[in-house]
Amino acid sequence: MTNRYPTCRARRAPLACLITLLCWSGAEHARAVEADTAPHGSPTAAAIVHLAGNSFCDAGGPFLGLGASYFLALRDAKDDPQQLDENLGLLASRGFNFVRIFTMVSWDGLEIAPVSFTNRSGRVVPPWSDYWTHFRDLLQALGKHGMRAAITIFADAQLIMPAEASRRGHLDLLLDALAGLEGQVIYLEVANEAWQNGFPGTQGVSELRSLADYLAGRTALLVAITSNDDTSDEGIASLYRGSAADVATVHFSRDTRKPEGGWFPVRDAYRMDLPDVPPLISNEPIGPGSSVGSETDPIKLCSAAAFAYLANLPGYVFHSRAGIYGYQKCCPPGGDRLLFEHTPGIEAFRHLQKLLPPDVANWVRNDGIRAGAPFKVFCNGRPNLYWPDFPGATNGCVRNIGSTRSERFVCLPMGIHVNGLTLAARRAIQCEVFNPLTGEVVLSLRLKAEERFTLKRGPGAYLIAGKAL
Repeated sequence: MTNRYPTCRARRAPLACLITLLCWSGAEHARAVEADTAPHGSPTAAAIVHLAGNSFCDAGGPFLGLGASYFLALRDAKDDPQQLDENLGLLASRGFNFVRIFTMVSWDGLEIAPVSFTNRSGRVVPPWSDYWTHFRDLLQALGKHGMRAAITIFADAQLIMPAEASRRGHLDLLLDALAGLEGQVIYLEVANEAWQNGFPGTQGVSELRSLADYLAGRTALLVAITSNDDTSDEGIASLYRGSAADVATVHFSRDTRKPEGGWFPVRDAYRMDLPDVPPLISNEPIGPGSSVGSETDPIKLCSAAAFAYLANLPGYVFHSRAGIYGYQKCCPPGGDRLLFEHTPGIEAFRHLQKLLPPDVANWVRNDGIRAGAPFKVFCNGRPNLYWPDFPGATNGCVRNIGSTRSERFVCLPMGIHVNGLTLAARRAIQCEVFNPLTGEVVLSLRLKAEERFTLKRGPGAYLIAGKAL
């Protein structure tokens, strides 16, 4: 992605600007200089998340944003803080460092009500008199677990808050409630899928961009607008190009009908460079129990996050039915509790922070085919070819996206065919091959230029990290 923000915006505090520039010029130096001023999660100005190129960065240096949908977290903060604490503890132990929350919901029986409104069933919902108290309680609970919130502000706004003046008033109250707790936020998103949540058509887009500009002028926190209904490259650019947004929250494809099946949603995050568009975030990808398409395979879920980082995205959000509805008894029918701990794939991400460099979103990405890639991939004996492009293939992989920084590289051969994958080093290298689900080293290799080796299908994908000799 084209980086719009190699230096900090004028509205940032001087210390945050200093840290941004340090992260941009060298992540190791940034950590050495600033690591003791404010740890991750500390609610101080120094801990405010900002962008260093395409990477999230705070006082501890660059980091990979790994989130989980938890839309009803604010309701849990009000009705069941013990369950909230257990959920956050479980997510933190699985490697997640933020959750995506909603500040309002009109779902019958599960409402989050900053104001009074009439829900879809025609029932009048009174406002929570202690709404902002619970909001701050939620942020403090996140801090306790070393986590942050990605705050999606407007959902069902056509019912809950239809007037533009009341929407701006809600933003003012939100910013007031965040005072002193800015370090617990990773980014603000104006609306969830705004075209169907109160911001339709061209007038809706105009209001969205105006609200993003309003936020950007009043906080140092990162600001996103929404995921457009058109998530093509041009659709993303049409919403974000020239806006005040710092990051672009995109809901990538859940289409599993392509030749590579469930691997297509994994690779959809690799987009063209979009000039004057901020870094993209995989904000609501396919996951276990998601609508349109669902994915429960741990290796595809893990690969989707790793792929996003290697494609220069700073963040990925694990999206599950438990994260949509929480543990509430209304869903699914029959009163079964939906718990994160029972969600398929919840264990899939715990090794990624260890296996991937924290600033890898700033490395130079490659598609695995062109000369900058560390390996040639083979499909049925043909070099630089992926098996979805070769009808009848019996070996090869779906993609081998990678990133390089100087002599170092990381790549992700994924969707490995039943008969394995042959690779050839483009230059002399040494590397280790990891199982991303376990973190274990599968192979340690030292290869000459053009020397080949074969990976068994194994888990279906591997992470390879190494350096040129």
